[in-house]
Amino acid sequence: MKDYTQVSNYDIDDYNENGSGSYQKNKNGASTLTAPSNQRVIIEKEANDASLSIYTNKSRYITMVLASFQMLLVSGMVFGWPALEYELEKQNVFEYLCKDGEQLPCPSQGSRLNLVYTIGAFTSTGSAFLTGAIYDRYGPRKTNFLSFLLLVLGCILWYCSYLYEPNLYILSFALIGTGGPACQVSLLHISNLFPSTSSGITSLFSGMFVGSSIIFKVFSVIANKYSIEVSYIFLGYMVLLVPLFIPTWILLRNKPFIPINDFKILNNIPISDNKNNNNNSNNNNNNNNNNNGNNTEITSTIQNNQINPETLNLFSNVREQPIFTQIFSKEFFLLCFYMSFNSLHLVYYMGVVNDMFEDKQIYVDIFNYMWSGGVFFIPLVGWMMVKTSLHMNCFLVNLFALVFGVLSSININQVQLGTFVFASFTNVSLWSFYFIYLSDVFGNNNYGKLLGLSSVVVAVVGLLEYLFVYLNNFTFVTYSDINIGLTIVKVFCFALVYIIWKENKNKYKLYSPIL
Repeated sequence: MKDYTQVSNYDIDDYNENGSGSYQKNKNGASTLTAPSNQRVIIEKEANDASLSIYTNKSRYITMVLASFQMLLVSGMVFGWPALEYELEKQNVFEYLCKDGEQLPCPSQGSRLNLVYTIGAFTSTGSAFLTGAIYDRYGPRKTNFLSFLLLVLGCILWYCSYLYEPNLYILSFALIGTGGPACQVSLLHISNLFPSTSSGITSLFSGMFVGSSIIFKVFSVIANKYSIEVSYIFLGYMVLLVPLFIPTWILLRNKPFIPINDFKILNNIPISDNKNNNNNSNNNNNNNNNNNGNNTEITSTIQNNQINPETLNLFSNVREQPIFTQIFSKEFFLLCFYMSFNSLHLVYYMGVVNDMFEDKQIYVDIFNYMWSGGVFFIPLVGWMMVKTSLHMNCFLVNLFALVFGVLSSININQVQLGTFVFASFTNVSLWSFYFIYLSDVFGNNNYGKLLGLSSVVVAVVGLLEYLFVYLNNFTFVTYSDINIGLTIVKVFCFALVYIIWKENKNKYKLYSPIL
């Protein structure tokens, strides 16, 4: 994640407590931060079972590549639903729900199939509450193993659904929807092994989540080319998971990899001042900033060696605070609102794309490839997340989401091609921003719990997708009506942009991301 530690030409870590509540800079430009009992800087107290070399050795690249492949193959599989739904319709799954003589697929059959998807999408986000708590308590290795077990059970149950009871598809898809994101939760911390590009690595992982939706399209292609039932492909895929997960279990630790500065503080390792070479240019920048009244006072305090991290509130007022303080903060409430309705619109659009283009399968195929092709947006999204401030990240993501909403409301097939592009880009950037925001604003201590709780909120709101599809199938409400309504709601998501900007407008002038 971004590291906001550079303050003017001083580093906040270059100060040691002298016993009187003030902080004194070391002569050698380095410091060892001690944490007295009354200090408000809260960092995870359990030692990471690693050494400082993990941030520099070559094995971290192997870990990152394996994690990327694992996420690409399992993490967001459920969002490749349109291709899988097409195969289930060909198998006439749930045809018993249709009336005699009714054309297949009938509305009742479509609603039941949509229920399979809705439950899978719900567990994909809502299960993070459970997997996040498991991650915090038992660590990434056991969470990753749990992901493997859930995926295996889901694949087996899918095969049983084909043989015995089609309603078991609902439970099977729920297990797959839980296991895939659990894999991502267990691996996101690997981005901390790359201090200068952690935001970019997080964007890479989000892109892999999006790209994994291509898996069911691959299933569909194999099934049609070789005349194989999709259920048998699920069994073969289950076998593939074994060599995919085992190397990761070997490379993962029992505790997550934490940001390098937190690691140094935790292990009493001096943090060198690597900005001395830039003092002259930084001093010039400070002189320019002195024209601002508020900045003058803060900068003067810093230059007089009176900085106090307890009163400065590095970047966020709720960072590393107690869990209930963070949960009931406006930063968390607005994040849940922002993510819920942006995610709901994407989930709804994916759920109805087959029906929107019922007689034009080519558009459905283009959408599937464009959605999975979001992996090609990773370099652009990563650059955006690394090079721009958090409030600008938030603004741009919601702006793209608004464009997606406007285009989706226009009932012209050719316009929907543009909708596909913005839907894919929004999906990649939205979740990249989400993971970065959680870490930057709230810190690491309660990361799993906050990830889980906010995901539950997003998942519960996402259940409205089933209601919207019901209204489309059985009432006069059109797809455009729903798209227009969701687009209007997203205008209010800019409130999160304002809150981030307002609370940090002075700090952004003093803090510069260390890239």
